[in-house]
Amino acid sequence: MKLLSITITLGLSLSVFGGHAVGLNSIENDSLPPIKVVERLDTNVAAPAEEAVRFSDKQQMVLSSVKISKIITQLENGELSQEEAQGTIDSLISSIYLASASFFENYAATTTESVIDSVSRDDELYDFSDFDILSDAKKKTFVFEWHIGSNRLLKNNFSDATAMEHVNGWLSIENRFLFSQKRRLGSNTSPFQLQTGLGFANTIFSFKNERTISKDILGGSGTGLFPIFNMNSVWSSNWSYTHLNVPVMLHFDLSPKGTFNQGLNIGVGVEGRMRLASSAAYSGRDLDGDWYKRTIQSGFNTRILNYALLAQAGYKKAKLTGRLERVPLFREGAFEEDVFLGSLTLGFSFN
Repeated sequence: MKLLSITITLGLSLSVFGGHAVGLNSIENDSLPPIKVVERLDTNVAAPAEEAVRFSDKQQMVLSSVKISKIITQLENGELSQEEAQGTIDSLISSIYLASASFFENYAATTTESVIDSVSRDDELYDFSDFDILSDAKKKTFVFEWHIGSNRLLKNNFSDATAMEHVNGWLSIENRFLFSQKRRLGSNTSPFQLQTGLGFANTIFSFKNERTISKDILGGSGTGLFPIFNMNSVWSSNWSYTHLNVPVMLHFDLSPKGTFNQGLNIGVGVEGRMRLASSAAYSGRDLDGDWYKRTIQSGFNTRILNYALLAQAGYKKAKLTGRLERVPLFREGAFEEDVFLGSLTLGFSFN
């Protein structure tokens, strides 16, 4: 009986500690039936060993990398010679190579197939076309614009000023060039865009009824549209006004995701303006029948600085833009009434 107890205890101990080929023959006893200890194959002990090996390989790679950095520091500080440092680093590189080979050999065998299956399932569950659009989407773009249209002198209530009776409306042209940048607000596919830039504009007023713009002869503090004297006939009379523009506009662009100026778009904004040059010229036949032309360089009591409100609607590259200055064009009391410079232009955008 004592022998039986020892045998059973030994068999259970070997089974618990992972013996892979443990088998006890039948033990015969006169008083008991034969007892067999069934062979037990337990693989739970081997698995942690494999994980420990993997961790050891990974740890070896990390520690070797840190050691290389330390050796380079010692070399730069003069603590090691070049030969010593090179020999030690070569040894560490060999260790890293061996540890890496062991690590990835075991790692790839258990993950490659599952990764392929996972990607295949993701392709079925998700549409990755949107991600392609996001990667190709631009956050900003350079934009060049050219605008041409008609300008007018307006009252504060948006009706024509009295002076417009001496102005050829459709011959009074505004010509603008703009160099700007459009930048998306928010994500790469956001329809909201901010446009800033720098532009130049030339505003031309064509006068009729043999009139020209001029300062008054008494001190020059006033400005008006005066008749042209000492001329037999007047062929043309114009006022050219050149200014620098700095616009800031917010656009709502319904272009396809990730593009600019490829669909319906609307915008509003404000524009600062600074006068650069101003001149009036008229030409025709004088009283002797000779050709005569006169040009006068003057600001004609206009304000140097001003600002305007902008509103724009467009489709793709074509833009229709309204512009209205909100400070009177002439200095206070210089003109017969407060007039505001306004324009309506058709433009084209290139980016």
